[in-house]
Amino acid sequence: MLTRIKLRVLDLLRWSEAYTRTDMVYATQGGFWLSLAKVVGLISSLLFAVAMANLVPPEVFGTYKFVISGAAIIGAFSLGGVGTAIIQAVARGYEGALHQGTKAYLRWSFGIIAIAIAIAIYYFLNGNEVLAISFLIAGACNPLIIGFSFFGQFISGKKDFRTFSIFDTLRNVAPAFVLIATVFFTSDPVLIILVFFVSCTVTNILLYYSTVQKYQPNELVDPQSIPYAKHLSLMGIMVKVAENIDKVLVFHYLGASQLAIYAFAQTPIGNLKLLNDIPARLALPKLSERSFPELKRSLPRKILLLAGIMAVIVVLYIAFAPLIFQLLFPAYLDSVIYTQVLALSLLFAPGTMFGEALTAHMKRRELYLSQAVLPIIKIALFLILLPLFGLWGAIGAIIASQFLTFVLYAFQFWRVRPI
Repeated sequence: MLTRIKLRVLDLLRWSEAYTRTDMVYATQGGFWLSLAKVVGLISSLLFAVAMANLVPPEVFGTYKFVISGAAIIGAFSLGGVGTAIIQAVARGYEGALHQGTKAYLRWSFGIIAIAIAIAIYYFLNGNEVLAISFLIAGACNPLIIGFSFFGQFISGKKDFRTFSIFDTLRNVAPAFVLIATVFFTSDPVLIILVFFVSCTVTNILLYYSTVQKYQPNELVDPQSIPYAKHLSLMGIMVKVAENIDKVLVFHYLGASQLAIYAFAQTPIGNLKLLNDIPARLALPKLSERSFPELKRSLPRKILLLAGIMAVIVVLYIAFAPLIFQLLFPAYLDSVIYTQVLALSLLFAPGTMFGEALTAHMKRRELYLSQAVLPIIKIALFLILLPLFGLWGAIGAIIASQFLTFVLYAFQFWRVRPI
């Protein structure tokens, strides 16, 4: 009976491929597990946000978000592009890319440590021991957290989405629940930050070695992987800075409490944006296997479909956001109007699929242009609008930059000429 049902479902999926022009069996199998991981991750993230909103003062949460964002910016000054290079290499059978990439990343992490120490010294000299100690913790743990996180890219390259789902869930849930337990007993920002970084470090190291034990990767390496990772990393520096500079600027200009309001406006949007990451993660191994002329025929239709789904999600979120905040984040009702407007940025999120296609086919010139221009524009928008208009300036900068990202990636995608 179950076998007959399974065969009928497979037939239905194969039939639907004529209309979606997508490998629906692959998408359904992978998408189920990725969706499961995202749902569990969303629940753990929601529980953590509820705990922080109701147990921790806004000033403490704002300080926590500032340090996390600062650490993310510092982390950009290393080989962050290794992850994408690993996915691409492993998809083509070069499983040695995992060890190769991890070792290369750790070797190039001296920049992270040096910058973190310099920032810590600055805050010590200015009498802010909380931030000084926090950035020392970040500098010590960040290289290990990122360096041992590449197990996820390895599993994605293997297209084993079931295992990826399980491991990704553990990576997100374990630190979240440790943090929730912590804020029940203390609101000390240094202790909360220490628990966050240490729990992430331990979790990633354990999952990394579990991945190695499970798959026993071969030693084949693509000689182009590390050079390509260096190109991606160089391009990604400004991207990482642009993704996190808003929190740093809000903290600097408006203070920790306003950053807490801004962060809670962003939190649900960031979680909803993860839904866009599911097809993107599914697509990257497949995009590497198809020619660019094929992608030009098939990818726009899929992006249009994804954009329609996101539009429905945006409308529903705007309608229910006031109720969500009243029930879960009653101390942050000021965030409601900001989060409703910010939800409009999700309409342009599917455009990142154009960028995934460029990345999968190593279109370095196009990537350099888009990843150099877009972050500079985004940073400039924050620097201009945020001091003038406060949080509304930051919201406007995000929506404008998301729209420009969609337009430029689409333009670069269409102008690629077949080789």
